[in-house]
Amino acid sequence: MSEIADRLKEQLEQGKSALEKVASASKGLYIKAKEEGNKQFNDLVAAGQTQDAEAFLEQLKKDVVSPFEDLKNSLEQIRNASFGLLVKARNNGDKAFNELVELGQSQKAKETA
Repeated sequence: MSEIADRLKEQLEQGKSALEKVASASKGLYIKAKEEGNKQFNDLVAAGQTQDAEAFLEQLKKDVVSPFEDLKNSLEQIRNASFGLLVKARNNGDKAFNELVELGQSQKAKETA
């Protein structure tokens, strides 16, 4: 029995050691994330302070409006393509109708001749 007790004690110590390492790693992760977050925040503050407010607002306006301009142009192209499709269908319909009229007239002329 003492061999089993020794093994259990050893495994218990290994588990305890692993838990302590996980706890230390968790603390380290929190500290590292906090330090990096603060560093990145300070870098962002420094970058923002170098930017002229008026130029920043102008660039922001361009960045916000630009995608809508692209969408507006795309919608205009779709509208024009749809209109073109209707015109083409109408023209081809008239052409087909005229061909049928001619075919009917020529057939009628053959029958009366």
